[in-house]
Amino acid sequence: MARYDFLIVGGGIVGAAIAYRLAPHGRVAILEKEAQPGYHATGRSTATFVESYGGQAAHLLT
Repeated sequence: MARYDFLIVGGGIVGAAIAYRLAPHGRVAILEKEAQPGYHATGRSTATFVESYGGQAAHLLT
């Protein structure tokens, strides 16, 4: 049975970032219930700028 110093629950962006920061200090495991990490909010965020967002009124204000 493997032993770890830290157990991170969730493999999204926050869980991955915490695991990254803890890695120099011991063995880290990430517990994720989905088939792949970053499946929910992390994986579905497009994080893009869409220039055509909004109608003519929005374009006049920007």
